[in-house]
Amino acid sequence: MSLLLDQYLRTCDPFHLGFTSHELLGAGYALTDGTVFPYPAGGTILRRRRLYPDVGPWSICGFARPNDEVVFNMTGFPHEANGAFQYQSAIVLGNGFTGPFTEPVRVDFDGSRTRITPPLPMFPRHVAATPMAGGKFRVSWEYDPRGQGAWPTDFQVFAGLDAGSVDYNTPLTDSLTGLDATPVIGARRGYELTSGAFADGTQRVFVVRARNSAGTAEKNTFATNLKRARTTTASATAVEFAGQRRR
Repeated sequence: MSLLLDQYLRTCDPFHLGFTSHELLGAGYALTDGTVFPYPAGGTILRRRRLYPDVGPWSICGFARPNDEVVFNMTGFPHEANGAFQYQSAIVLGNGFTGPFTEPVRVDFDGSRTRITPPLPMFPRHVAATPMAGGKFRVSWEYDPRGQGAWPTDFQVFAGLDAGSVDYNTPLTDSLTGLDATPVIGARRGYELTSGAFADGTQRVFVVRARNSAGTAEKNTFATNLKRARTTTASATAVEFAGQRRR
């Protein structure tokens, strides 16, 4: 009962104090003026979050009555050009109790606000770069399909002096395979690329992007920390053990 009471107190607004809240408007506040949430027979709520340039918070953006076949975005939640979003829906009872949300679904829009098809994959996670001998870098990353529009076909790695100067037109070539893209292998999670050689002391950050079957990449700009290439190795060292002196 405490859960039901908490949800009721959070959604009931008999004195109309929360009418300006986009959360309440998106959940169907205007149907009942907050006396019941959001409609006596319940319904379906839709929420979304923005993926770029940073992953944003979830916001309720639409509501449908039980007999409606489609849940539309409210007018305050348009699809901007070059935008990327994740959507979820959940069933809401008339008392405000919300069921579990569905798995996120990703949608992307190009510069003319047209939905990109085939759908785009999610961005790679846990991207890291490690300097190697000979001035090379090993770039590693993981892929989690949750929230994707579709499975990626391959990944490409890009480099720059900093996060704002990454050259997204020139993917790095893997010095081991000779390919400028790393193919996806089944449901494998971990991948890596070994770059070509850089001059000693060269500083670079790296970004990894996933591409769909049409060769279109998602547009994340999440860069690794700045790393420095090394072509020389440390000089030989000697380790000496000092014994404890007894008196």
